[in-house]
Amino acid sequence: MSSSVKAIASPRLFLFLLAGYVLVHLLVRLAMGGTLELDEAEQLILGQQLELGYNTQPPLYSWLQWLFFQMFGAGVLALALLKSLPLFCIYLFSWLTAGKLIDNQRIAMLAAFSLFLIPSIAWESVRDLTHTVLATAIAAATFYTVIRIYQNRSLTGYIVLGVLLASGMLAKYSFGLLVLSLLLAALSIREYRSLVVDPRIIVSGVIALLLLAPHMLWAIEHLDEIRTFISNQVGEGRDAGYLNGVVSGFSSLAKNSAEFLILVWLVLTLLFPSIYRPLPANNANIHRLLAARLLIAAILVCLVLIVVFGATQFQSRWFQPLLILFPLYLLSRAEAAGFSSRREMLLRSVLIFFAVSVIVLRFSQFWLAPYIQRNANRMQYPSTELAAQLKQQGFSGGTIIGDSNLTAANIGLYFDGARLLSPKTESFFADPRTDEVEGQCLIAWQATRHDEMPAGLARYLDSIGISVTDAVPRYIRAPYQYTDSGEYRIGFVLLSSEMSCNQPGTS
Repeated sequence: MSSSVKAIASPRLFLFLLAGYVLVHLLVRLAMGGTLELDEAEQLILGQQLELGYNTQPPLYSWLQWLFFQMFGAGVLALALLKSLPLFCIYLFSWLTAGKLIDNQRIAMLAAFSLFLIPSIAWESVRDLTHTVLATAIAAATFYTVIRIYQNRSLTGYIVLGVLLASGMLAKYSFGLLVLSLLLAALSIREYRSLVVDPRIIVSGVIALLLLAPHMLWAIEHLDEIRTFISNQVGEGRDAGYLNGVVSGFSSLAKNSAEFLILVWLVLTLLFPSIYRPLPANNANIHRLLAARLLIAAILVCLVLIVVFGATQFQSRWFQPLLILFPLYLLSRAEAAGFSSRREMLLRSVLIFFAVSVIVLRFSQFWLAPYIQRNANRMQYPSTELAAQLKQQGFSGGTIIGDSNLTAANIGLYFDGARLLSPKTESFFADPRTDEVEGQCLIAWQATRHDEMPAGLARYLDSIGISVTDAVPRYIRAPYQYTDSGEYRIGFVLLSSEMSCNQPGTS
């Protein structure tokens, strides 16, 4: 290999490019200012303290968010930094895995960056996802660790695997589908089957169970809530009959898996039609076979969810941990079949185009939004102006209760040390403040269309023993950011003492 080729394929170059890409997204997010997306708002609330469980999602991301808040303060910087970490790991472990599937390290690098062609990863993961992004990073690390165990057969590998299995389940419950798919794939291959029957796999299982046990005990106490949430997510039992449910499930699976894969499949198929040719017997790669079996097993597991458990709907982002290896597998076949340097150059150009396009669209989405959608998006909410008006209205800090996570968090972002509560995270009740100086209690809701306090917020206040029947609502408004039309309005009630917000009721 020439020195120029070595430079192109060097790990240092890959890490430099990846770090630069993630850093640009981080800087873009910081430049957007202090208005939050849905998942960011949720984490600003849940990250106030450590709990064994928070709501219907596992707690690992919120634990990490709490840690980042301790280090960097509760704000956009800590939110954006934490998001950057699993994003970096998704591409890093995809590249490490690609290096095991693909001999040509230039192609392995392109395979990792081919994730730019999956909108759920390239766009949605950057924009708003949290638990899914973390679960995907752990899934990529898990597959790479399994390959390393195959190569080294070390006890350390099994220990790391146990930690990853627990971390994945603590990131997102659906990670269990990846574990099952990977197990089935390994059992179907003689060389990998020996890893599963190795006595040291018990070490992995014990470590995973020990790390999972505290949260699992919490989850058992909240099993009905979690089961209801999962049933609603997969649409279990929504159709009148079994056959209709199966048809709906198949349709949703086909639609959303195609939505997840269509762009990367189309680009790689057009550039490398050789991926569909039979590969020569002397070009076998056991790790490529494991990836192929994993992809097949993942689809089969989803089919079982439909036929046996009655799942009727899927979402494209759910396939991130399950199908992230798809572009790596296709490019592994393309490299084994052989292709010209011109096609490699074309792929590199396509990936650069999509990477730059995502960054440009991310940065310009505010200015483009008025032209491509009817209503203002969440990032156009005038949080800074509304917080300033609340200060003028007499609110100086304390407890903030919003009708939604967005309302509570977008206000709380501008009041240092504020305690945030919301009916959308009703399973989590932040501890009362321990400051010597007592604060106030602000109850706020979106009032752009209706003046009245939403029924859900009223029920939540009643459940925690807060009465506002004698309080007079007030209203403030501010124009949306980055547009000349529309304004955002909130209603609020300001109680002089934070004590009334400090204890959950028993009703």
